[in-house]
Amino acid sequence: MYTNVIKNSAIPLSSHHQLTLQTNFLRFIDEHIHLNDDNDFFATLVSTRIQTINHLMPLQTDNLYQCITSDYAQEINGIVPLEKLDPYYIEIEKQAIALFGNILYCWAEYESYSIIQRVIKHPLTKNNTAHLIYNDEDITEVVPQIEEDKRLFITPYCDLPITLSNAITLKTIENFVKKKHCYELLYFLAMAINGEYVISYQYDKHTLFPKLLTSAHL
Repeated sequence: MYTNVIKNSAIPLSSHHQLTLQTNFLRFIDEHIHLNDDNDFFATLVSTRIQTINHLMPLQTDNLYQCITSDYAQEINGIVPLEKLDPYYIEIEKQAIALFGNILYCWAEYESYSIIQRVIKHPLTKNNTAHLIYNDEDITEVVPQIEEDKRLFITPYCDLPITLSNAITLKTIENFVKKKHCYELLYFLAMAINGEYVISYQYDKHTLFPKLLTSAHL
């Protein structure tokens, strides 16, 4: 059943652009997660795959990215069954590898996708007053609890203004998880992006909301 759904939903006509294929696949996974209340879907899949790799080839690296992308793992990922998991898990893993290169990158893309989709479906701009302010100097401040900050910011990661916590989460996924291969962060992303941060931002004359420039956890 799941194989057919994946083929129909995640793999549209071959003339579609790669980005369309990826977006449709992420939408399919998002629907599965919400319909089945399976928020740990990726964590379960990745952890089980790591166990399989380490069982067949002990003494692998503890680094998640190096383990999943190793030459040996390429002979296992999407091929060797995922023990105790339903067959659709490996079908999804196969499609993730085909579209994103590996399951970790797909997981990171999904986390970004889910945040952006929530913003699109429930835009916050109508509840936030934009201020037409122009200041070409950077503003730096300490935010005690970013998860409680209601301001909206412009970022390179989303076309719509988003909350500070979402902005920092997307920044973390792009700059640390994907670029530096710190995929371990995905297991506790929500816990990692909270608390006290120092941020710098700037009001641009072309936008109604401040542009987030930098952020760092304190």
